[in-house]
Amino acid sequence: MLAPAIFTETLIASREFSAMKRLLFFFVVITMPLQGIAAPPSPTPPSPPINSATPTPLPVVPAGPIVDVPSGDQIEVRLLQNIGSRISNEGDTFAVVTTTDYYSQGKFILPKGTPGYGLITHIKRAGMWHSGGELSIAVKRLVLPNGKDFPVEVQGATGDANKDTEVNGSSFGQYLLWGFAGLFTHKGNDILLKKGAQFHVVTMESQAPVVPYGTNPAPVDQSLITATGT
Repeated sequence: MLAPAIFTETLIASREFSAMKRLLFFFVVITMPLQGIAAPPSPTPPSPPINSATPTPLPVVPAGPIVDVPSGDQIEVRLLQNIGSRISNEGDTFAVVTTTDYYSQGKFILPKGTPGYGLITHIKRAGMWHSGGELSIAVKRLVLPNGKDFPVEVQGATGDANKDTEVNGSSFGQYLLWGFAGLFTHKGNDILLKKGAQFHVVTMESQAPVVPYGTNPAPVDQSLITATGT
């Protein structure tokens, strides 16, 4: 009687084993496709922005009260390059700087060394028959420490600047070469304003901010200068 019992237990165990095999097979069939599916990539953090060259900041000038500037105040300036009827051209630009501090109504407005920019408005080369050169300039603005324009003007063709003369040849040499005709046809002289020449500009009626004493002037902008001075 033991044999049937053993056979029954074996049969039950075989059925359970077959069921487990089917369950395992079903699990493998279900999970295998999922293994081929790649997990979505994690988002890539954004790259930090490229640090471009930071421009040199302009000096910060504390804002002060605004004062009225009268017309007619004289401010002495110094020329920063040679200009002349022989070496320059109409339309050339040049630079000047102030030689002293400027005050309006007792208030500090422009430090010494304040830059300004001018324009050559007329040129005539020296010519034959002793025809001399001609030169006219205009300076319309100085630059405040905060970078704003301060209006000025030059009175006369070259203001009160000391003018030098560029002698074109020798009258005696012309006489030796051409006789008396050479004296009459001799080329005239050109006008030269040398680097360092000083003259005055005159203020125009305007308004300007007061700046603390000791404030540095605005820098000279070399890109605004086209006169070669040679």
